[in-house]
Amino acid sequence: MAKTAFRFLLRENDQPFHSSRCYIVADPAIDDRHQWTLQLEPPEGETWVYQIDDIKDWMLHGVSKRQILHDKNNLSTRFRDLEREEVFREYLRKIVEKIPLHYQNRRKYALMPSLSDEDARGRYKEALEAAIPGVTVVPEPEMVGEYFRLLKQNLELEAGKNNVILVVDVGASTANMTIILSRRDRTIVDLDATGAQRDLRLRALRGDSAGHAGRWVDLRLAEILGLGGSDAALRAIETAKVKASLGEDAVYVETSSTATVTSLSIDRATLASVSKELWGELRPLFAKLCERLYENQRSSKDARQKSNERLSELGVSSVSDAHRLIDTILLAGGTSLLPGFEEAMLASLFPSGHRPAVLRVGSAFAIAAAAGGLAHILHNYVPPRLRKPNGSGQEVFTTPLDGTLPYSLLLGVKQPPGREYHVTLLDPNDPFVDDGGKRQIEGIPLLAKGMAPKMRVVPGLEAGVLARQGRTFLNMRVKQSPVKMELDWDPGRQRATIHSDQLEATGHLWIDVNSLRKRQEAALDPFDEDIPADGLAVDAAEDIVLDLGMSKIVVVTADRGWISADELERVVREGCPVGSLSDEVEIEQHLEPEGTEGRDVRSAGRGGDGDIVVISDGEVVEAMPIDEIGARETEPAGPSGPEVLVSSLVQRPASTTLPRAQAISQVDWGARVADAEFSHALVSLRDDVAAKEPKLQFNDIVVALLALAVRPVVLLAGPPGCGKSTLVRLIARILGKERGKSFHEVAVQAHWGDDEALFGKSGLLDVLFREGESAHLVMFDEFNLTRPEYYLSRLFHALESGSGAISHDRRIAPCRVFGTLNIDDSSRPPSPKVIDRCFLMELSQVSHTSDDPPELSTFESMPILPGLPAVTLNAASADKTIDSVLDALHMAVHTHELRHDLLPSRRVLSDIKASLSLHSSLDLQGKNLLDRNDLIDRLIASRILVKLAGAFDQVGPALDALEKVVEGVEELPRTRRRLKLARHQARLGFVSPWQ
Repeated sequence: MAKTAFRFLLRENDQPFHSSRCYIVADPAIDDRHQWTLQLEPPEGETWVYQIDDIKDWMLHGVSKRQILHDKNNLSTRFRDLEREEVFREYLRKIVEKIPLHYQNRRKYALMPSLSDEDARGRYKEALEAAIPGVTVVPEPEMVGEYFRLLKQNLELEAGKNNVILVVDVGASTANMTIILSRRDRTIVDLDATGAQRDLRLRALRGDSAGHAGRWVDLRLAEILGLGGSDAALRAIETAKVKASLGEDAVYVETSSTATVTSLSIDRATLASVSKELWGELRPLFAKLCERLYENQRSSKDARQKSNERLSELGVSSVSDAHRLIDTILLAGGTSLLPGFEEAMLASLFPSGHRPAVLRVGSAFAIAAAAGGLAHILHNYVPPRLRKPNGSGQEVFTTPLDGTLPYSLLLGVKQPPGREYHVTLLDPNDPFVDDGGKRQIEGIPLLAKGMAPKMRVVPGLEAGVLARQGRTFLNMRVKQSPVKMELDWDPGRQRATIHSDQLEATGHLWIDVNSLRKRQEAALDPFDEDIPADGLAVDAAEDIVLDLGMSKIVVVTADRGWISADELERVVREGCPVGSLSDEVEIEQHLEPEGTEGRDVRSAGRGGDGDIVVISDGEVVEAMPIDEIGARETEPAGPSGPEVLVSSLVQRPASTTLPRAQAISQVDWGARVADAEFSHALVSLRDDVAAKEPKLQFNDIVVALLALAVRPVVLLAGPPGCGKSTLVRLIARILGKERGKSFHEVAVQAHWGDDEALFGKSGLLDVLFREGESAHLVMFDEFNLTRPEYYLSRLFHALESGSGAISHDRRIAPCRVFGTLNIDDSSRPPSPKVIDRCFLMELSQVSHTSDDPPELSTFESMPILPGLPAVTLNAASADKTIDSVLDALHMAVHTHELRHDLLPSRRVLSDIKASLSLHSSLDLQGKNLLDRNDLIDRLIASRILVKLAGAFDQVGPALDALEKVVEGVEELPRTRRRLKLARHQARLGFVSPWQ
């Protein structure tokens, strides 16, 4: 068992964090402005590398687009466009992939920094949610408070007054200030616009940030020393600054030009002087917070009644005195460790002599925030999983805390026929969340008198599919049009209710947000062993907290054991050697599942030291540790263009790590291309298709391409005339295949009993033997007109084995296969064995208002995709919605002793994981190419539920269980439609997915 329960999953030089540094690598031989890769470790053997020192600063405070140049002295040099959000999303994916495999599927929480800029908050949150599927975003300053409250247990709140806590984080790139308030009864609460206090809640007054932080100090020291502001000089100053902070003697700034000049040194007196200057620059930031604090205390009659006595006691009569209200400062950030920093802060911010208590975190701010966030999550389990040894968790902490509104609240409106239309009732960033009261709901769709729409109240889409499970629609009736509806929001009870005298039966339109905060889940194996006197018992939980600090990235989870603040501080002070909180985690070797022979499905993980571990075809290849990369040069942005960054040319030995696009089977279909190349080509293709055929369902194209990358045979199923053959021909054009040369259409005949018509003398696919170097695409039209086993058995074997062998002396060229499958009364459904070996994709019937199918000539000039992407399993290969469906299906099969062939095979599960991994690695969510919920719905309906067939007494219990899982989950329309079809067939005594 681990010595303590909190396990830090990223390490760097035995420290419980990873640097926020990363590297952009590009190949100067490729003339593609979008072609680059991102690495967390210094790359080897690359000639074009750009180093990002602080990815969080890059995301929050940089320009939206940068360009890096290969050679700034060459006007025709290669360059790369770096989109801010795209780089950040790729970085996040790399961080999650670095988490040991054993922990990657746990629930993930990411901390949101305190930002007053709504645009920056929105961009940051959207990037987190797009890059880390299913992530929950929680506020960072409150979690620092939780570190002191839950773990250190030294955040003293005085009864009978409003305790005001100032969180100050002055890091490497930015300075953040945030205010938190407590109630008179010692309950931590929010600071809202009216001064009214809310039970059982905490919300920070939205903080502000400024660029006056560690880098500002370095620039000021460079100015004092007479050095330039180059990256090399600033790094040398940073090194000397840290050494001088820790000692009494002067420290020389060691650069190539100053190594022998004794006058260029930094001492503690210099640092104290600069600290004083820094607080002069930060004083306006603090003044803005004090204005908000004073307004909070005086903005309403209720606020004044509650605050007058306290204001009088402290001598607060105007905004200029508001700083006296602050009782405690939580001081954090590496810059806060500078000599004279704390003294300068108090002298600058509290000139009247009022001195609040100071609790220090120092450079361990990210660790404290992540640990506090995890403690908060553990304590919000019911029963709590953070407890005193006697197990009486509710008695451990008498000061309760709940975060701000965790998700937006939506009104779902559904009019037949149609999908759910969402009206936003409450957004977490809306001040009305704190104020409460009643207001009219905007954006309600037009509802005519007499209509019977269905409505419900649900948490926002960011809460995940499972949060809306069971929240069903109920019928309403419109009495008057246009309909007016009113939201009644009680921030104390955290309850939203909708009223309207123009609708009948609105009683079900309410939601209790508190139900979204607690997780009713008892620990299977509670910790009840001996622990230190200051320790807390921790029960294992499937949760991971990520804090993206300005200089360090912390990822922490909880296993069964104990934790104490002293032990956490010891780890921060002494690091994380093997055997401590960050024990080495055994890498799970996920070998290829049964039935995936010949496919390149690789599992990638990381060892404890950050080395890459790749498992391919059962063989483990481990990368060697990587050296530090050289510094880059920076060229400021011009007034009329994006910021231009010039990277240095670094010569390194060849890397031992095999790039994804190269590690493919020799018998695979065509060239596998880099993720960025493929996804950017998809963006260009989408824009081209939207301009020429805006009604074309581009989602179908993307899913078909994913399916083709994952499995060699893809079936397109749907009613006649829905566009199956047209879609295949369009994809052939997209992939650059020519009819008769590399694209072949085969009309299946009902009389075929073998494959002689295909592979016999002068067979329809004889070209596959003659054109062995080309990658071919074959379409079998009306795939199920006869039994596919009769004419495709040898082709299935050739493709799945990867050998291409039709017989002992004949091999076909690399190829991929589409089959069109009609779903009507005249068609023979394929056998379960055939369906299992194909990637089934269902197309919907076209609308009666649709135009004629698009002509292929329309797309003659469309961009050609360079190939298909490589398939690599990563941390995004799991999904909670799919897991819940699989769990329900397994439980029903085993409990009721149903047929085991109702369960998906390992081949199917492998395809699902590969599809989800591709969706993440290609950044399809971030680039708005394919919504993840749409992909999940298709995978459940077409890869799992398609096996729901047979006598109803064998299928009924599974159908019951599955219907409960997806009840009220409108994001799964295909899944719900397939279950509804099965339910309708129940009266016939037999269920089939094809009728």
